[in-house]
Amino acid sequence: MKTICRKSSPGSVAFLTLALMFPHASAYSQTNGIQADLRSSAAVTPSPIAGGVLPTAPAGGVIVDNQPWVCDASAGFAPVIVTEPGITNSPLATGTPGNIKLPISTTTVPATCGQSSFANEGFAYVTQAVVDTKNTPSSARGVLRVALDPNTGAFIGASTYIAISAGLDGNQPTAAALGPDGKLYVGFLKNGNIKRIVAPDTGSTQIVESLGNTPQGHPARALAFAGNDLYIASSDSLSVIRNATSTSCTGGCNASVISDGFSGVVHTGITSDGVNAVYFAIAGSQQSPGTSQIWRYAPSNAFFTFVSSGGAGKNGAHASTFSFNAAKTNLLTLDPVGNLWVGDDPSNTGAAGAGRLWTINSGALAALPAGSFIGGTNLQAILNVLRGPWLMGFVQSEFEPTFNPDGTFTATIVSGVGAGVTTVSGTWTLAPPIVPQPFANPQGQLTFTESNGAILFSANFLQTNADTLVAFQPWTTSLGTPISGVLSKGTP
Repeated sequence: MKTICRKSSPGSVAFLTLALMFPHASAYSQTNGIQADLRSSAAVTPSPIAGGVLPTAPAGGVIVDNQPWVCDASAGFAPVIVTEPGITNSPLATGTPGNIKLPISTTTVPATCGQSSFANEGFAYVTQAVVDTKNTPSSARGVLRVALDPNTGAFIGASTYIAISAGLDGNQPTAAALGPDGKLYVGFLKNGNIKRIVAPDTGSTQIVESLGNTPQGHPARALAFAGNDLYIASSDSLSVIRNATSTSCTGGCNASVISDGFSGVVHTGITSDGVNAVYFAIAGSQQSPGTSQIWRYAPSNAFFTFVSSGGAGKNGAHASTFSFNAAKTNLLTLDPVGNLWVGDDPSNTGAAGAGRLWTINSGALAALPAGSFIGGTNLQAILNVLRGPWLMGFVQSEFEPTFNPDGTFTATIVSGVGAGVTTVSGTWTLAPPIVPQPFANPQGQLTFTESNGAILFSANFLQTNADTLVAFQPWTTSLGTPISGVLSKGTP
């Protein structure tokens, strides 16, 4: 509990004392981001389903023309079907006819799917993260090449495991991205090696080159290209190998960490539009420990934008209970028109049919704010409202800052004990909070520094609604002892 005081109106010196309690995280809901459309789950899909089943831990996916395929822990690599044909945004299911069980061998030991990648000429590449190597020969595990019709997404040819003599299968491949050079780049759960398969579309014994390593050599979870740069979601970071397609990258091109605000947090999935939008999922955070979050990173300006942490079923049902699973939000992929597909599993693969498929409309993605250069705490949500006049009350004065888009501010300081009015100018900055709070709300450290370098006010803030930021310790100020923990917007 914190006791705070707030000025009642500009020019007044009356203070109101009240108690603010934070009993649990749900008291303050996530106020920003897109609500995803839950398309396939036990809650929204009728059962039984003709020709289909509910997904189980969908971990990879490709959309070819209008036909989605998912890499499913139970069904294998399988087409997705609509359960109500002709209905817009119909519930979905994993199709049983035409699915490709993994591994392709005489054994019945199941394999767990990983990330998938699609080549425009008609091949999908599917990784197998885990397989019983004792029962399954190396020629039937690793990276699977599947021939799909690029015009319809239909299965059209035999499936073949590739690079079968390179030993990739033993390192448990789980990440795959096709580079603009036509080579297939692969990451592993067993180590941090990043390798590329030359000519993956031909034969089964390809040349495999070592590219470099993930940060600290930690396991990779997913890969995505934006231009010639390879972005990596690994067990503790978001990172990038610049110009990964260069022929000079043969073993020493190691990934560099991108400061996304989620250091040490598992990054479970990643995808890209190939140009300037990299979407990645993180497995919960200190601010939101019980749910996964999806963020967008723009390489051109290094801005981060919060995308989503969950959604609702058909017709908006169950919106208060559905959020992305903190451990198993593995599937991220974009379809040809820019819709984002998400797959997770609340049971952590513990129950068949417990997986879910979500979609996020391309129009909603395009309407997201540009974001900010600080990720990890929804700081852009605060940046979006830090425009125009605000009010902060102190024992000796009231501080009325007006925030400008260029990061500067102007302010009037009105003394509470006299008639003097002082106008100051300076800059404001927003950084991750020193002491993160266990809530999903946007939060960060807001600092006002006047033109001579003096810090007028610096505090950690938690956004409780669109026009109120509540400060929590530690704070510093040169304006007098602060008794107010609230920064409130002066005008709509």
